[in-house]
Amino acid sequence: MGIRKIEDEIDLKEAMKKKAAELKIKDMEAKASIERFTKEQLRDLARKHGVLLALTPELRQEVKELQKKYNIPSSKIITEQITEHDVLRKFSKIDHEKLGMLAYQRVLMSKEETGGIIPLSEVFELINTGILKGNVDVKDVEKALKLLKKSRVIENLTQLDSGVILVRFFPIQYTDDESKVVDLAKKKGVHTLEDVCAELKWSQDRAIRALESLERTGIAKFRENILTGKQWYFPSL
Repeated sequence: MGIRKIEDEIDLKEAMKKKAAELKIKDMEAKASIERFTKEQLRDLARKHGVLLALTPELRQEVKELQKKYNIPSSKIITEQITEHDVLRKFSKIDHEKLGMLAYQRVLMSKEETGGIIPLSEVFELINTGILKGNVDVKDVEKALKLLKKSRVIENLTQLDSGVILVRFFPIQYTDDESKVVDLAKKKGVHTLEDVCAELKWSQDRAIRALESLERTGIAKFRENILTGKQWYFPSL
């Protein structure tokens, strides 16, 4: 056996060890993300979005009780955690059903509250990671989400006049006042308290109630600075 061939075999073994270590780390990270998913977060999901994650045996009893309390259908209970390796099959083929579920689970377990409405481009950024980076494109994600809509896992996909596609992952029930503020936001994407009062001819108390309610659900985000004062902006709109 030549020296070059021996060196190649050594390099191959080292590469395989490195790959095995990377996979082990990913598995550990996946397990850690589940462990961080507390019962409090589970209850919050059930109450806000009518969805449950039963990814570990320890959560099964809690899930059963929450399902009964919030009348959540079995189709909205997720029992399997999808990984990037589940999505990418042999010869770099994409399993679009699992790609959709991967996106869905990452939205659910995201640290920041999204309000359940996210542009397609942001959903793509959520899953365009690790071994999927360079192997999926926006069209793959759109196809995957349409499959989720067809199976009634997510609510809807809507294309705005600008061409932006919004994905509504969870049912969102607005009050009449909240609906009026959201409709107003579609024109500008950002409001001051004064804007809402002037456009809708409301008192400040009425406007602030609607804005703060939308802020609590994650639809609106609050910011304040010296130049613009208090503003609520709607990143998905």
